Amino acid sequence: MLIEAARELPSHAWRASAGAHRDRMLRLVHGSVKHDTRHPIFNFLFEYYAFEPRLQLRWSPGPGVLLLGAGPREPLLHQGKGYRALPGGRGALMDPALITAKLRARLRSDAEVLRRSSARAPHLHCYGLHEWAMLHHPLGAPPPHRHQDLPLRLPQAELNAVVESLPIGCTHFDAFRFFAPSAAPLNTVRPVPSRDGQRQLEQPGCVHHNMDLFKYSFKLFPHLPAEALADALETAIQARVLDMRASPYDLSSFAAADTGFDLSPIRIETEQGRREYQRLQVQVARRAAPVRRRLLRHYEAALAACDGDASAAAPPAPACPKL
Repeated sequence: MLIEAARELPSHAWRASAGAHRDRMLRLVHGSVKHDTRHPIFNFLFEYYAFEPRLQLRWSPGPGVLLLGAGPREPLLHQGKGYRALPGGRGALMDPALITAKLRARLRSDAEVLRRSSARAPHLHCYGLHEWAMLHHPLGAPPPHRHQDLPLRLPQAELNAVVESLPIGCTHFDAFRFFAPSAAPLNTVRPVPSRDGQRQLEQPGCVHHNMDLFKYSFKLFPHLPAEALADALETAIQARVLDMRASPYDLSSFAAADTGFDLSPIRIETEQGRREYQRLQVQVARRAAPVRRRLLRHYEAALAACDGDASAAAPPAPACPKL
């Protein structure tokens, strides 16, 4: 990146922004990035996604900004994957040219998933059944791997009956791959979800895809503004709350602990519950749509810059179909 083209930000300004970002992120995670690994909301965000949780508290302006007075070690700043401190104490910046070739390839693939999913109509008839399919356990079948150390809110036989009686339409590979072996053939989506098929199947109504906006943001970070990371986390939390409320897990112990979340069950085994799930699914999808579009623009801009064409305009993100 050409240093001469970077916008300068004085020390007091970026330190204030960094402090505000840290405060916002701590509010979103209820004061700490360290949580009980059984927590139905935060365990997914902090255990399943492979990153160091404390790094989300660090700030970045994204590329193209020279942080005056910043040095090699700044506890307020994210200093991985392209942070470059200039000699002589002049300052530091996030340089996309330092993104590795391996990460660059991953970012290109992820950008294509984001681009295609943005252009698709949302599927609003899955009702969160992926969580149920992961726990399907008919008599005589090997027990499925439990990803949550939580009790069920209904008997196993009733859970099985729900999985076997309602059409399962899961488009998200990272949910489908954890289906119990007995439930995988019940998924109606074709082709069967796969890692290679994500570009073909990912869609904006999927709560897991909308949670993954946080994952995609963190992959690009610090080459996008920290505010975009916080927006993605806020969206992911809303999606995860819906995901867990519609699950067959009993969350009453966490609800009683006053976690700040509404963890009352959405009983998708009933028609009324399915309507409620769909209503909230639309809310999540609407909230996620602009977050996804902005994230895609940051992906395209970073890829153009690290390929040595910082002046190239990123293709416009496709408009998300109205919900």
